[in-house]
Amino acid sequence: MKKGAVGIVLLLSMISFASAAGIGSLLDLVDESNLILSSLFIVTFSILFFSLQKFFKGNNATAGIVSAAIALVTVYFVNKSGFDISGFFFDMGISEEVMWTVIPILIIVGAIFAIIKLKTGSLLLFGGLLILLSFFAYEGVLLIFLGIVLIGLGAFFLSKKKKKSPFEIRLR
Repeated sequence: MKKGAVGIVLLLSMISFASAAGIGSLLDLVDESNLILSSLFIVTFSILFFSLQKFFKGNNATAGIVSAAIALVTVYFVNKSGFDISGFFFDMGISEEVMWTVIPILIIVGAIFAIIKLKTGSLLLFGGLLILLSFFAYEGVLLIFLGIVLIGLGAFFLSKKKKKSPFEIRLR
């Protein structure tokens, strides 16, 4: 199949996505408990990844896999145990309004951390997170499409990076 044909097929499949809905209505489709669990995953992953990079010196892949697995198990435990995160913070004296201010800041900090550390690989991470988030959103098809686009862009940019040969002679 030619490259142009793939673009036409994607364009035709996007016709059903066209609507007057903005980003506000898209965010209204995400449940608050899923947003809290996603934020917990991003924060846990970021903290563990930063810590495990020091432990697995020079092996970022192992640190990423281990931190993702531990963060996933943590979120699974919190979800299955019925632990009420918003009630926990309310009992500590943190109001719901403060929570809705802090959670987006934590998500933005986690995203900035991922972009700085992973550079082009962050497109793959965000694409994967959008695809995972699509399972919890009402209109998941749009999130799946955006995730696939980000993964495609990330793979394209990573393939364009020049790979240095270990036998290459460096001249100073």
